[in-house]
Amino acid sequence: MIVITGASDGLGKALADVFRASGKRVVNLSRSENPHTENIPCDLTNDASIEQAAQTTLAISEPLELLVNCAGVISLENLNEVKSTEVKRVFQVNIMGPMVLTSRLADRLKIDNGDVINIASTVGTKAYEKQAAYGASKWAMRGFSQNLQLEFKNTGVRVLSVCVGGFASGLTAKVGQPVADPENWMKPEDVAKCVKQLVELPKNMEVSEIVINRK
Repeated sequence: MIVITGASDGLGKALADVFRASGKRVVNLSRSENPHTENIPCDLTNDASIEQAAQTTLAISEPLELLVNCAGVISLENLNEVKSTEVKRVFQVNIMGPMVLTSRLADRLKIDNGDVINIASTVGTKAYEKQAAYGASKWAMRGFSQNLQLEFKNTGVRVLSVCVGGFASGLTAKVGQPVADPENWMKPEDVAKCVKQLVELPKNMEVSEIVINRK
């Protein structure tokens, strides 16, 4: 069983597609449904929703092969206009929710020798203007990945941090700034294929972190 947060859109949907194409059972944890996967409602800003989604996932008897923390939101604010409500929104979805969800599924991952993929961003390796909250949340995701690698060190669980550069999605359009030249950005399906290849490496190989840049 492959569990993906945010598999209803963007990279999450592309990941769901590539894993489904290889015969995997894919479960989407999201506020929105993907008609091609199993769907478990999950609002990463709501602790009760995360808890219920985790319990529903744990009730599935099939081994938990992979958890992909992919759901995310972006924020574009001028430095002198940063608002605590916006920072909280971004951190809840991008790091706080994934931390709680992973915690709830950690014991099952150990039992099933599953893996964890945390979708970070190249913004978490450098800085961009107007992205203080978003960038900080992605730096936090990288830090969380390193902590998980330590926590799971003596288990069969691998943790991969994927820092993805610019790919064509509706992420920025949701905050009023659509990509003007999507044809020049990476395709979500190509990024998904790359991630799948890393998961398929022998279990005694852990690619701790990878940066995928747009050429």
